[in-house]
Amino acid sequence: MKTYTCLAAALIMLASCRHTNAPAETTPANAAAVPNDFLFQYSIIDALLAGVFDGDLPVGKLKEHGDFGIGTFNGLDGEMIVINGKVMKMRANGEIREVPDTVRTPLAFVKFFRPDTVLTIPGPAVTYEKLKTLLSPYLNENKMYAVRLKGNFRKVEARSVAPAPKPYPELAAYLAAGGQTSFSFSDTRGTCIGFVSPVYTARTNVPGYHLHYIDESMRQGGHVFGFEADTLSVEIDRIQGFTIELNTHKDYDKADLDKNRKEELKTVEQKE
Repeated sequence: MKTYTCLAAALIMLASCRHTNAPAETTPANAAAVPNDFLFQYSIIDALLAGVFDGDLPVGKLKEHGDFGIGTFNGLDGEMIVINGKVMKMRANGEIREVPDTVRTPLAFVKFFRPDTVLTIPGPAVTYEKLKTLLSPYLNENKMYAVRLKGNFRKVEARSVAPAPKPYPELAAYLAAGGQTSFSFSDTRGTCIGFVSPVYTARTNVPGYHLHYIDESMRQGGHVFGFEADTLSVEIDRIQGFTIELNTHKDYDKADLDKNRKEELKTVEQKE
């Protein structure tokens, strides 16, 4: 059973004095029993960095572990967003579509999303960095969270990856050589989905914020580099723990997973 924490009125007043756009917290009225409050991930981030772009897990099986999440597809064919149980592919050419259950993934992170905390962050000009600052009192740096942001975005800076040729290169080198397309969306309404993970998950997960965006018409989206939004609805789901299923593809067995790829991860997660 999850517990819900209400801020004392005095603390809310204090926060309001310190931040003119301090978030207002509510407890979700539709909170329900969670079928599985663990994060499920297929493979590890360092394998993708090492060039393991193929996996054996069909997305139909992935959906058994969650209705919310992010990832990519075999061959590095686009960014994945799992929203309301649908697995959507956001390709480098701008095409977005739901994929059949037989499509496979080399890396994905999913869970059943049931928010513990709902916040409203008033605008204007709520940037990605400002959001991180405003949410820091609600997120313990040693724990994991799933987060969902909804609202009107003045601007979203995003990217998607293009299918990689074989033999697969390492990820950072491939993206630096033009294996990604950057997008800048203006005046768009939609949803950011993703996770906030602690530093100790490095080499298996992406420490810090890792978000993907899709607009409400499902015509725009990608991996989020930055944004500026008006008032945002923020939903936070505390993660009890995580399970990793190792990639069974033959490329995973041959990958160099001893190398420290911290700097490579910074490169691929940030806009050049």
